[in-house]
Amino acid sequence: MTTPHFTTKARPFPTPAPIRNPVSLVLLWASKTDPRLLSVCSRWATATQTAFGVFVFFTAALALGGSYYAVSTINTPASQAFWIALGWSIFVFFLDREIVGGLDKTSALVRPLLALFLGTIVAVPIELRVFEQRIDQDLQRQYRLDNKEQFDKLGEAQAELERRRSELQAQLTELRRQEADWAKVMDDELVGRPKPGRTGVGGAGPVFENAKSQQGAVRQRVQEASRDLEQFERSVPEERARLDSQFQREEIGKITDFVTRYEAMDRVVHSSDALYRLSWVVTMTLILIEMTPALLKLLTPHVDYHHLVKAEIRENVARIDEISDRNYRLAMEHPEVPELSVPEKFTIVRYSPVSPDREFEFRRRP
Repeated sequence: MTTPHFTTKARPFPTPAPIRNPVSLVLLWASKTDPRLLSVCSRWATATQTAFGVFVFFTAALALGGSYYAVSTINTPASQAFWIALGWSIFVFFLDREIVGGLDKTSALVRPLLALFLGTIVAVPIELRVFEQRIDQDLQRQYRLDNKEQFDKLGEAQAELERRRSELQAQLTELRRQEADWAKVMDDELVGRPKPGRTGVGGAGPVFENAKSQQGAVRQRVQEASRDLEQFERSVPEERARLDSQFQREEIGKITDFVTRYEAMDRVVHSSDALYRLSWVVTMTLILIEMTPALLKLLTPHVDYHHLVKAEIRENVARIDEISDRNYRLAMEHPEVPELSVPEKFTIVRYSPVSPDREFEFRRRP
């Protein structure tokens, strides 16, 4: 049987042009892909590894947004909340990067279990955002329920202020009416308008003098009532401030931290079947999104890129083991003679250029 034989003057790798698109390089880095090896693989392998990078970035962005909202609800300063959320996002990013970049699919089996945990954690702040208005209503209702006694006392005190104002205004109105009535009596006496039981003769008689005296007394009372009403109106703001201060000392404060909002969300969700179903839809959707990189890793078959990586690893392992054995034998035979270490020799073999005069032969066994 003939033996195929061909020669070359340089390394045949890489034959095609290397990947230079910066976006593709970033996505390949996110999926833990070596662009050198991928440049000689099929287009299907390139698209698959790039898609893995997209999903890794997407889950990291979801973790960043969810954790930032969760941390910000516990009254954490915005600057600290961002860095805490960024740290969590980086953890999720590198976790998914290791999973999608692994050569063995068994490593991805752990991710669905972890996705249940991560998806649930991320779902909580997302649900808090979705049900935010209903949660605020529940917290406001709970706040009023906790402070019912204080609100009743404040309402009674404010009602008492309004009652006193109404009494003073009614008293002043009645006195002014009486003053007007006595003034009318005086006018009738002066012009001599006939009245039942009167002669109709005008003049400042006893009736006129009595009406004048009564009007003066009423007018004095009107001035006193006006003065009392003015003093009361001036004291109302101070009295209201005193009532508000007393209420603030006795009230049960409204808490809006993460734990309280989570409890309120649980009440809101279980108060309606529709909201309960929506809560499960949001949670399961986020869990599925968290599981997407691992599911794709499990369901997508290995491509030529993975075989190249495995072949390069096997080759490096073989070279390292052989160099190690030779170094060991040399050390045993000539312990006094210095030798390059295994990493140094491997570096020379790994990265030294190939002589253009050296022939590369491939022979197939007969």
